[in-house]
Amino acid sequence: MTTTTTPKDSEPYASLTEAPPVARSSRLLFGVFHSCAALAALYCFLFAIKLLGDSLSLLFGCNTKAAFGFADNAIVGLMVGMVFTAVLQSSSTVTSITVALVGAGGLSVRQSVPITMGANIGTCLTSTIVAFAQVGDRAQFELALAAGTIHDFYNICTVLVLFPVEMLLHPLEHLAIAMTGGDAGTFFSSPIDAVIHPLYKQLLAVDKKTIEGVTAGTIACNDASFLKGGVFYAAYIDGALSSAAIGGICLGIGLVLLIGSLLVLVKTLQALLRGSAQAIIQRVLNWNGYLNIGIGALITFCVQSSSIVTSTLTPMAGLGVISLEQMYPLVIGANLGTTVTALLASLVTGSPDAVAVALTHFWFNVFGMLLFYPLPIMRTPIFAAARALGYASARFPLVAAYFLGGLFVLVPAIALGLTFLYNGSLGMVVAAIGLSVLLVVSGASGVYWYVRKDGRARWLAFLDEKSKLQDEKLARQTSDDV
Repeated sequence: MTTTTTPKDSEPYASLTEAPPVARSSRLLFGVFHSCAALAALYCFLFAIKLLGDSLSLLFGCNTKAAFGFADNAIVGLMVGMVFTAVLQSSSTVTSITVALVGAGGLSVRQSVPITMGANIGTCLTSTIVAFAQVGDRAQFELALAAGTIHDFYNICTVLVLFPVEMLLHPLEHLAIAMTGGDAGTFFSSPIDAVIHPLYKQLLAVDKKTIEGVTAGTIACNDASFLKGGVFYAAYIDGALSSAAIGGICLGIGLVLLIGSLLVLVKTLQALLRGSAQAIIQRVLNWNGYLNIGIGALITFCVQSSSIVTSTLTPMAGLGVISLEQMYPLVIGANLGTTVTALLASLVTGSPDAVAVALTHFWFNVFGMLLFYPLPIMRTPIFAAARALGYASARFPLVAAYFLGGLFVLVPAIALGLTFLYNGSLGMVVAAIGLSVLLVVSGASGVYWYVRKDGRARWLAFLDEKSKLQDEKLARQTSDDV
């Protein structure tokens, strides 16, 4: 039996011209209110992201230099770029520090390439965390997490292919150095930062040039002042609060603001992006995938942050406004767009090494696009991994937490530990070889169990059981409320 829905139920803006005057007014007020609420929530979200990055920069302070000092090893450089970008929530900050180190002679262009590769993976954390705002609705969370992690899997696959090639043949380095030349270019200021900065500087004003200088070794840490304004500046100058203490306070404020803004943003988007609005977005994104790459690059170029673009798209995907196939080219475009802004910023310095670092980042993303977009078969593993993680996490949310912990904590810890052992004494090298063999055997055994020993069926049965338990718990809560 087919059912019909009224425009009021399915499309709050439908047939607006045919509605009575009172209904037209109420719908107009509905749209204005939710639009203003969505913009306010988005502003708070962007404010929180900036605050988290700056507060963590203050927490690390002088210790940032020590972390980047280990980046002379390619694997360590990859992990440093990934972890620091994930922690600071800003690939541009990590890239700027890398450029400063290269310009000061602390790193070579070759050593900087793995750091920029790692930064590409680290910047994906934001969109994945944003998906948790929809964890209360299983269907939405499944779509949102798949959309949030497609950025992760795309960058992971690109690194898995290009990292070993770069370590053996150095094509990105050679191409970037060959193209390096010319003097100063054009500086581009983010309009998003221009909107946020007037209010933001009243709370916190971090001197990023000083932080970059301390990291590069051009400024002594004892002589450095990491703050240049804000409500904590007087206490900082008087010595009542250290930079780390201020960073901790702002970190707490940023986390609360981030969670609250995400919850409001999802609710308002859910009210706005349905009916005719959803249909219009679907039609626009269905035109051409390559056009969507250009749109993603252009938007990211304008806002100067791929995290903002992907984090805004993630809740829209969770609400069913855009599909995974439509989001994928936008994500690729966002990756390209953020490298263009970094390239323009590096041109201002007039330093060939700074431009070369930005060019390696640019070509890394260009080659990633050429590898994993034109041929549909190359997209298959990325889509499959994102959908599988979304499916499992919707039924057992801890899977998503394990994924984030594994990617940003366990993998870097293992990689850094093995690198340390391989560079140690003979006994440490033997231990490293033993651990490496153990990891390979464990991984191979897990794959064999999953593929050949009915592991997949058992895993799906486990997820179904978790799903039933969630449904029963929700039913009991609903019954108790009634």
